[in-house]
Amino acid sequence: MKKIALLLIVSLSIIFAVSGCSKDNDNKGDSDATPTAAGTNDNNDDKADNTDDIETPELIENNVVKEEYDFNDYIKLGKYKGVEVKVEQLVVTEDDINVQMQMDMRDNGATPVEIADRTVELGDTVNMDFVGYHNGEPFEGGSATGYEIIVGSGAFVPGFEEQLVGAEVNKEIEVNIVFPEDYGTFPGEPVVFKVVVNGIKLYDITDDAIKNTLEVDSVETYRESIKQTLEEDNAATMEAAKTNDIYKAIVEDSEITLPENLVEFYASDFRVFNTNYIIMQYGVDLETYFALTGFPAEEFEDYVQEHATDMATRELIVKAISAAENIQVTEEEVNAEVEFYAAMYGMTTEEYLEIADIDVVKDNLLYNKVIDLIVAEAVEA
Repeated sequence: MKKIALLLIVSLSIIFAVSGCSKDNDNKGDSDATPTAAGTNDNNDDKADNTDDIETPELIENNVVKEEYDFNDYIKLGKYKGVEVKVEQLVVTEDDINVQMQMDMRDNGATPVEIADRTVELGDTVNMDFVGYHNGEPFEGGSATGYEIIVGSGAFVPGFEEQLVGAEVNKEIEVNIVFPEDYGTFPGEPVVFKVVVNGIKLYDITDDAIKNTLEVDSVETYRESIKQTLEEDNAATMEAAKTNDIYKAIVEDSEITLPENLVEFYASDFRVFNTNYIIMQYGVDLETYFALTGFPAEEFEDYVQEHATDMATRELIVKAISAAENIQVTEEEVNAEVEFYAAMYGMTTEEYLEIADIDVVKDNLLYNKVIDLIVAEAVEA
């Protein structure tokens, strides 16, 4: 069987292999699905567990062979040095710190207190019922009852939680949002949620409370710790956004024709990875998994094609820039990377090399070197 690439090029594979992931664990109510940041929650894992009577299929391999090609025939590289990029500056606010403290208290088993004398504020834990409407009609997967969320946690799509601020208990409000362009349900389209807040809770933030729950000496010390962590997170987010924008600009400025075989290879590779992941996780093939969970196969195919296109484009960009700049990966760098990932997986280097695809390791090292170059050469506007 083809060696398994433990060093994954994209984490997207894991996301789509286990549908129903969300950014936050606030949901404690009954729902068809929810307007979360990561998609809808259909309790698919519970359905997929019902596989006792199904014979476990064998793992599959990628039978599409990547053909040799001259990248110069498929790409005319555009500007990749001195790319102008504007990065939105993220600043940690007091609200950010307060919300994170509430989330930490919840995640560590603290008991919130009921709030009965005011409207919803950022950081509150609210219990709510909601129904989503698209073009005036309720849509499937857009309703829930008794759903709990910490307002400001970022569990729902952008714009939803902010509009809960100021809501009164037992009084219906309308939340108007536009789904993101990459959202699975009505991408880029406006929807309305009719929401009723059933109750408000808040975790007590005092020296005694955080000592008992988080084993932190004082609120002041704890706030400073959270601020530092959030600032580090913001720095990483801004760097990732900068890198993404630079790379996107280079792709858009280049003339690219994708080799059909290259796209087919990455499409097959993506299907194989997800198929084998599902087999190892649930003991069924993809088709059975989709049938058990209700996950639409055609939607998965959209992801397959998007991934294949992105990876084929990336390969051409990396080949073109590394050739132009004479960027290479040394044997020492490969060995160091292998040792790092072997240690991370709790293996010896020999054990890791038995199951890892060394070409994937090399490709990622080369990609990282190219990214380092284009970021270093970029100009912030």
